[in-house]
Amino acid sequence: MTGLLRKTNLDSDLISKIYHYSELGSTNNVAKSMILTEKKHGFGICSKTQTSGYGQRGNYWESPEGGLWCSLAIKPDIKPSKIGLIPSLCALSVAKALKSYNISTRLKWPNDILNSSDSKKIGGIIVEGKVSSKILEYLIIGIGINVNNTLDQYSLPLRTNITTTLEITKTNISLVELLNAIINFLEEGLYRIKSGEEKVILLEWKEWDNILGRKIVLTSNNIEYEGIAKDLTLFGQIILELDDGRKITFSSGHVSLC
Repeated sequence: MTGLLRKTNLDSDLISKIYHYSELGSTNNVAKSMILTEKKHGFGICSKTQTSGYGQRGNYWESPEGGLWCSLAIKPDIKPSKIGLIPSLCALSVAKALKSYNISTRLKWPNDILNSSDSKKIGGIIVEGKVSSKILEYLIIGIGINVNNTLDQYSLPLRTNITTTLEITKTNISLVELLNAIINFLEEGLYRIKSGEEKVILLEWKEWDNILGRKIVLTSNNIEYEGIAKDLTLFGQIILELDDGRKITFSSGHVSLC
């Protein structure tokens, strides 16, 4: 951990403080440590760079300066059974925030944010949490977005598959303002889930969807399944229709288009 730069207070019921660092191994790990040692939530951890950032399945996440690398530690008042919808809600919140900067995106289940024109990845979400005795103790929402970055900041193999908001708009975006917008949309969505309006979240998500109705390969527990992405359940799971007509529901997995 290198250098706490500042602490920002927010007027939000969800997040009251954001801690900004110059360099961290992983914002998710620091947030988790603070929850376990200080027994608190309702804060965010942001860093200019990460040396050990990770995404789905623990894959290394390149985090050069200029991007938004942040983790939100929260304890929303929702039932643990609804946690599966959180990754979709978080990705939707990012998409809505980017739209306010005239950046058009698509969502690839469960947590990828893609540029709508070329399907290159702009960002992703990772959600970790703990449930005990059927009580949601905490959620950590890791947000990684390529913002004020040039492609030469990333490794050569990655450059063909990603893009940044700077590459798209040719202008810089305030990371603080972008994060505030994401938090506002997230707070709004969590209220809807608490109020039993999961269908509203799913309908909105489908407006941004990039895979439903298309043939995909879904990898889960090192097994590949090929079929048509049919729909999402109210719990955020994807329904895959195999070639033989069988339908299987998945809570997580890696998706690629055929």
